[in-house]
Amino acid sequence: MIKSLKILFFTVFFACYSSYAQEIPLIHTFTPEKYKAENQNWAISQNTDKYIYFANNKGLLEYNGEDWQLYSTPNETIMRSVKCYKDMVFSGFYMDFGYWKKDSFGNLRFTSIVKENRLNMLEDEQIWEIFELDGWMIFKSLQRIYLYNINDKEIKIINATNSFVKLSKVENRIYYQDLGKGIFIIENGTSKLVTDNELLKNNRVVQIFQDEEALFFITQKNGFYYFENNSVRKWSTSFESL
Repeated sequence: MIKSLKILFFTVFFACYSSYAQEIPLIHTFTPEKYKAENQNWAISQNTDKYIYFANNKGLLEYNGEDWQLYSTPNETIMRSVKCYKDMVFSGFYMDFGYWKKDSFGNLRFTSIVKENRLNMLEDEQIWEIFELDGWMIFKSLQRIYLYNINDKEIKIINATNSFVKLSKVENRIYYQDLGKGIFIIENGTSKLVTDNELLKNNRVVQIFQDEEALFFITQKNGFYYFENNSVRKWSTSFESL
């Protein structure tokens, strides 16, 4: 832990020091009037061609470095999530999710994974996060996690006991909390229990990260914990005394 804090200190120190020797990069501000959509953007992703995509209240925003293009959400609801993967742009919104691909004219066309696979989504379900892992696209709502195999289009569904708070990608692994049940990991399209310790079952976990061999958990209201050698311990920090 001390070693990690030293590394963090020197990283911040040299970053601050070097900033004085370099020019500050230009910052461009784009208003809703400029990109011709609404002022709330929920997610951002960039593809291999350096195009940037935004999940906007009005739909999918595309920026190529010079021009903006808006693609309306197919069911005219708020677009909540976006994730680029190879030549596809995956997105999620109210009661639907799928991917966009460019046609022969360079325009994006949407394919609904929900309709293509005749999925029955839950009432008022929305897709809030999208990740890619080992050839699977992972779509998270508050009640379900949908796993979509990009190659063979297989679909798997993980249902929450209570609710899913957030997915965390940690060193090419996906972790999540099923509130009231524990912390889980997704590997090869399968969900596995990491720990059902009481401290991490019922305290809402908002972020997970790793330092060396330990997993660290930030809870919404009850501080920090870490998981090491199959046990959960409280991580006391100076922030808790403020």
